[in-house]
Amino acid sequence: MGAVGSAGRWAEEVGVAVAGKRSYLDTPGYLAFLAVVAFWAAASSGSPLYVRALAGITAALATAHLAVLLVKRRRDRRTVADGS
Repeated sequence: MGAVGSAGRWAEEVGVAVAGKRSYLDTPGYLAFLAVVAFWAAASSGSPLYVRALAGITAALATAHLAVLLVKRRRDRRTVADGS
């Protein structure tokens, strides 16, 4: 059994739901930070054009993902509030 199997067995023994863990990469704070850093890099005149273009694309995608995440959270909160 490899490292993955032993880690899964350890998680079961300790009671940790491996699939249920939430990554910090999907939090609104991290996405906002990523968008700001990417916009900053895109606006930096000291960077080569390809770096600024990739940073601009990254910033746009991070901003779009943040908007989708916030809309989903708002919808979920409304659903819970209406269901109570």
